[in-house]
Amino acid sequence: MALTAVLGGCLPKPHIHHFTVTPPVACPGDEVTLRWETNGPVRIEASPEVPALGRKGSTGTQTVTISGPTRFHLETYRVFGLKKELTEGEVLSPPKDLEYGVVDAEGQSHFTCSAQLGALESSFQLDDSRLSPNVRIGQVTNMNARPLVIGKGERSETVAEGAKASGFEGQPAQGPWKLRVPLDAGESCEDALESVDGRLIIKFQLSCPR
Repeated sequence: MALTAVLGGCLPKPHIHHFTVTPPVACPGDEVTLRWETNGPVRIEASPEVPALGRKGSTGTQTVTISGPTRFHLETYRVFGLKKELTEGEVLSPPKDLEYGVVDAEGQSHFTCSAQLGALESSFQLDDSRLSPNVRIGQVTNMNARPLVIGKGERSETVAEGAKASGFEGQPAQGPWKLRVPLDAGESCEDALESVDGRLIIKFQLSCPR
């Protein structure tokens, strides 16, 4: 017991440097990747249960298949003594909503604007870091107090303030999206930016293939 106490006192406190689960939105049957780094051995569990988890080394990566919304639980511990640290990560499955905003922050503008364009324009990419390739789009809602042109691939829709666009339904959510805010007659780029407070927000209704 004395040896255990001495060794326990010399060991560093359990610490989780990071634990990530990507993508955070995926469909049943999709793969997600766990990545972790700690200063000691770990135990990983999931609810509902996911095969091949359990005890792992202090640093690692593992890809697993989920059956639906899943909560992952990682615990690192000391071999000698009772001290431990734990954290959790969660994967959600559609149906769910995802809000996405394009921000004009501290001079690093995500928008282009000119008199020739006659609009504010921006684009963004939804990729594996946010959702799995199987996640599909339902309706897309314009959350802004002015019309917005939303585009993806060959499709583009003008959506009134607060209205929904249904033309993207069934398309993969992943990929490049384009946003365009037409300028009003006589409106300057500066006034248009101020009108959206440097932020364009759209809401995606997400689904999984049936």
